[in-house]
Amino acid sequence: MSAIGKFSDYRVTTWLNELQTIWLGLAFDNPDISGAYASEVFGGSYTRQRIQMSLAANRMLYNVSPILFTGLPGTSITHLVGWDSQYNGNYEFSVPLDDALPIVAGSSFPVAAQQLVLSYS
Repeated sequence: MSAIGKFSDYRVTTWLNELQTIWLGLAFDNPDISGAYASEVFGGSYTRQRIQMSLAANRMLYNVSPILFTGLPGTSITHLVGWDSQYNGNYEFSVPLDDALPIVAGSSFPVAAQQLVLSYS
């Protein structure tokens, strides 16, 4: 016999709320295929940004304030990546961009408040 189950709203909310404080990074390739560390942007003034997420509601949460990456190296960004630490740490999630975004060396990459949404269906 095979059966597919569903997690309760309580369990999903508990899991999502563990992500309230997270470090956001940028990747130039899919971290699930290339590896989280291997695909992370590096160089210039790039560093992961600490972000505050909302409390989970309706199986989702979002960033409560804007985020700005500055002094980036020349690259393309394909994914936003969540980490549990500013340096090294554990890969928590990735969010693919619709299209690869070319970045000119020295430029910035903004993420507006409520633009980063994580959900669990």
